[in-house]
Amino acid sequence: MLIKALNEYYDILARNDKVCKDGFSRQNITHMIMLRKDGTVSDIINVEQESEPDSKGKTKLQPISVVLPERTQKPGIDGNIVEHRPLYIFGLNYDNKSGTYSTEDSTDKAKKSHKAFVDKNLEFTEGMTSDIVTAYRNFLQKWNPQDETENELLVNLGKAYSTANFIFGLDGHPEIKLHDTDGEIAQKITELKKSVGPVQGNDICAVTGEKGEISVTHDKIKGVRNANATGALMVCVNNTAECSYGKEQAYNSSITQTTMKHYTEALNTLIADKNHRIYLDDMTVVFWAMSDDDSKETDLFASMLGFDDKIDADEMNGILLKSLNDVNQGKSPDFTELDIDKNVEFYIVGIAPNVSRLAQKFIYRDKFGNIFSHIARHQADMMIVNSKGNIPMWRIFRELKPPQSTNYTTPPPLMASVFGAIINGTHYPESLLENAVRRMKTDKSVNYVRAGIIKACINRKDRYSKNKEEIKMALDIENNNQAYLCGRLFAVLEKVQIESVKGKELNRTIKDSYFASACANPSTVFPKLIKLSQYHIEKLDYKPKYKKLTGEIVDKLNGTFPKTLPLNAQGKFIIGYYQQMQDLYKPNDTKTKEI
Repeated sequence: MLIKALNEYYDILARNDKVCKDGFSRQNITHMIMLRKDGTVSDIINVEQESEPDSKGKTKLQPISVVLPERTQKPGIDGNIVEHRPLYIFGLNYDNKSGTYSTEDSTDKAKKSHKAFVDKNLEFTEGMTSDIVTAYRNFLQKWNPQDETENELLVNLGKAYSTANFIFGLDGHPEIKLHDTDGEIAQKITELKKSVGPVQGNDICAVTGEKGEISVTHDKIKGVRNANATGALMVCVNNTAECSYGKEQAYNSSITQTTMKHYTEALNTLIADKNHRIYLDDMTVVFWAMSDDDSKETDLFASMLGFDDKIDADEMNGILLKSLNDVNQGKSPDFTELDIDKNVEFYIVGIAPNVSRLAQKFIYRDKFGNIFSHIARHQADMMIVNSKGNIPMWRIFRELKPPQSTNYTTPPPLMASVFGAIINGTHYPESLLENAVRRMKTDKSVNYVRAGIIKACINRKDRYSKNKEEIKMALDIENNNQAYLCGRLFAVLEKVQIESVKGKELNRTIKDSYFASACANPSTVFPKLIKLSQYHIEKLDYKPKYKKLTGEIVDKLNGTFPKTLPLNAQGKFIIGYYQQMQDLYKPNDTKTKEI
């Protein structure tokens, strides 16, 4: 499904001049080498751009995406026209330990790479006379790696050298670049491609059904988080066990060269565009609509899941409430005012690295109106008292991480399952509820996001099993579920303990000592806590309020406590605790409480 969809999306991109022409490809670039006309290097400029602030307000430098002559995909040493790799351009290895450059290595790779680069580019640019190409040819002929091991410009690059990618510009005229689309090199490539024409063949493409020549290898996909920096393959067959009928490599996939170029170019274009791509831990998620201009659909999708703020928060809440009203009345959301086609096909794809390959973790396709309705329902399910608007996807997964962990990543299967539940409007995975409950019992931290996750999981499960939906947004004094009542009671007893010290700071509250055990085994903890609370209540200036509230809850429990609580019931305990605590610290109280 993925390759077919990308192949179709390529046609849309090509129709709107949003993909590279035949013979060209995109490459991430970090630096520009400024050449004088005599071929000497005047400067090396960092061309990276500052990213948008992340969830913590931090920014970082990111490479720019540049259209260059098509990059080689061959293994081993093979130069590019207008090379970007430092080893080929400069013919030097950098030693991270000593901080020095050298031409020497065990296989002479640096020397061989530089020679391949020089020979290929001198031959290709023969007869060209523009200033930038003249400077480039002079550089090719004059640069001697052995004489440049202490070059000041390279020394200043330091460790960045090994991972840098370069383009060439003309000194004094940075707007003139070697790879310019109207330059001599680009024009020659275009003419050569026209003269060669499309590849002919009699093989049948498994994706399109059209005739062509099967692609033995596929182009690399770049920009996937934590994948190989030089790119990774979406389709490849390296092991003989994966081959069949005597076929080798990608002959097993039966994808023609044309289709291969189309799907890889479309996917690389999507990943390079921040309006069509987001990152979640190790997963890269791309999304698009099958229309000439899908900016409104992608902006709304990203804003609904908290990946973007292009749509104002108040406006987003208004769209959400209106859509929920439509959904609750059995109608599809009305996008007339937003100028969005609710019937357009929309795709969401999750990709994760797997060594030098890529793994498709999920792909979802549906009409945009259906997807939007399901996301609106998800946000409604997550709403709970004192929620602060839409809850972003990244915030959901962040709440599942151990607070002290610096290298924890959400398991891709869990991430894929949560995405599926949101996009398709189905059950949340049981592991989401398990993780949320475990984190709260371990961290003793109950915030609105974690409470919202638990509420959504329980209510959606009850809704689809035809049970009565129990949990409301705010405190429900009519809810007589035993686990919910135990959670409420725990909140009241904690509040009594805090109030009993009259403003002083407690070293430990009952939440610190007993929350996890009370949540799992109420009968072993609550008799002790109730007895302890009698001493705390006697210290209060307003005893009747808490005596009455405690008595009402204990009466509904019939004076007994459940011996053990299963996972769902533990979730209800936590919701009861959270909602009761929020009610105890309502604004009309003299104090506020962050729990």
